[in-house]
This record gives sequence, structure tokens and C-alpha cells, in this order.
Amino acid sequence: MSNDKSRLCYADERDKTYGLGGMAITLVVLDSEDCLGGIDLDAEPADSFVMSNLFGFRGNPRMSAKILWSESVKELRLLASVALGNVVCRRYILQHKGVERAELDELRQAIRCDADEQCALDNDEADRLFNSCLEHVDRLFRHPGIADIANSMAEFIGRRRSLSAMEAIEFLAQHGLR
Repeated sequence: MSNDKSRLCYADERDKTYGLGGMAITLVVLDSEDCLGGIDLDAEPADSFVMSNLFGFRGNPRMSAKILWSESVKELRLLASVALGNVVCRRYILQHKGVERAELDELRQAIRCDADEQCALDNDEADRLFNSCLEHVDRLFRHPGIADIANSMAEFIGRRRSLSAMEAIEFLAQHGLR
């Protein structure tokens, strides 16, 4: 199992820039750029892509359980999409190959765990959510225009090292993502 997990680790700094770029691109395309806190290439992998305070914010404690659950599912969908955006961008754009089944299985299992803990979704429900996110991210990164944007974003991250949310969003907007 540790060998499977190592497949998701960054191979080098360039790989990391594409992963972080893929995450930012995915957030913007999903109209969730307000959830981006910033990007720091020099931080540990788990801390390189920072979500804003809006992500995970449950709002008014007087909100109904249904609304809170719906928000949790929405955040799980966003989390799955961003994680997939990281891996898919690295594989499709940087390495020009597909995502390995073992990588998808690892991500699927992580989403299943989060789905159970945060939303009480069973494996079938979590798998449907995961497959929906995968389908969307797959279409996104197969789009012919996205490769240039991803290449530019990765280069920008590598050059700048650290980006605020606004800098990342403005860069992507200048390259056609709004």
C-alpha cells in the first residue's frame, strides 16, 4: 500500500507546480475561487495549497441539518475535484499519459473515508460523487486550450514560489479562465 501512496507524491518541484496549478485551475473552473487562500511552492506538500477560511465554514449554528449536510457534500465534491485536478493535470499535461488505476483507487478510498466521516455517505454514494468529479476533471484537462494555461500557471508558480489567492485568480483570468 505504501507503494500506491508514493505514486501520488510529487516526483520533483516541477511535478508539484503542475499539481498546484491543476488545483487552482479546477477551483476557478468550478466557480469556487473564493475558497482559495494561497499557494506556497516551498511549503510541505500538504500545506502548499491553502484553502480560505470560507472552506469548511459551517455558518450559523441555527442552520438546518439538511442545509449543513448539503454544504458538507458540496465541500466534499470540491475537495475530490481539486485532488483529482492535481493528479490529472500532472499526468495529462506534464507527463502526457493517463492516470493509473492505483492512483484513482487511492483517491477514491480517501474520498470514501471523508464521505463517511463528514456526510455519512455509503461507498456507493461516495463512488458516484467521485466518478462525477473525475468525469468533469477529465473533460477539463482534456480540453485543447487548457494545456497552455496549465503550462503557464506551472511556470508562474515555479517563478514566483508563493502566490496569494488574488494573484493566482488574476493570472488565470488573464489567461482566459473566469
